[in-house]
Amino acid sequence: MAAGRTGAISRRMAAAGLAAAAGLGAAPAAPRRIVSLNPCLDALLVHLADRRQIAGISRLSRDPQGSTIAGIAATLPVAGETAEEVLRLRPDLVLASTHTALATRRALQRLGVEVVAFGPPSTVDESLSQVRQVAARVGRPARGEALGVRITAALDGAAARGARRPEMLLLLSGGLAAGPGSLPDDLLRRLGIANAAPRLGLTGWTPAPVEALLAAPPEVLVRAGGARGAGRPDRITRHPALDRLGGRVLTAEIPERLLFCGGPSLVEAATRLAAIRDQALERRA
Repeated sequence: MAAGRTGAISRRMAAAGLAAAAGLGAAPAAPRRIVSLNPCLDALLVHLADRRQIAGISRLSRDPQGSTIAGIAATLPVAGETAEEVLRLRPDLVLASTHTALATRRALQRLGVEVVAFGPPSTVDESLSQVRQVAARVGRPARGEALGVRITAALDGAAARGARRPEMLLLLSGGLAAGPGSLPDDLLRRLGIANAAPRLGLTGWTPAPVEALLAAPPEVLVRAGGARGAGRPDRITRHPALDRLGGRVLTAEIPERLLFCGGPSLVEAATRLAAIRDQALERRA
């Protein structure tokens, strides 16, 4: 199997070299069979590639609680993270996360499969850049530009109009707070919202101590849920003491699946967070 694959790839490379020598190879051909091994990249692939290009996505994207594309994912083949499972789908391009098992990525590359790894974006600008990078790699750059314009327009439309910036804390399952260095932190800033995490000494994705939340609660507490581990007791996010903050704190909910990946999910995330922001502003008007 490996020998046949290597021979086919060698023939394609030779053909590409002849085309380039003839002045015809300025842009690589769009891949015909793409496999994604990360749910965030799955969402980008579904939005950017032709359906016939998608050979497989990760199993996590079929989870309706944690995925923004669960309905579409149910109609697509899925792959695990082993090289054997990926190879069964006969990809010519694999989109992977930098957290995807290195052994899998190296095994695929040794067999001649192109693997492109992307890190998780920590700012909106990084997310927009990733949208365009993935679009270019799957041979659909115009779709990447169009999606980038749509995301930017949504963020501009949700931007704050007043000077006051309500303070908000995003608390995810497991009690993780989205602090500086995380994508939601940058999103809050763009929406005219002050992140309470730095005041509480929290950076990146850090567990938020219940004691700190009770001693110095934020103006707005947004509890995200419905993702991995949904249905299990969450000792921090669902701590009964937080429910007793009462009128001191405006509490709200948001689906956790909107806060991890960026890309197209930024549109709905911005809309929901802006609505909560406006509610907080009206409350203190």
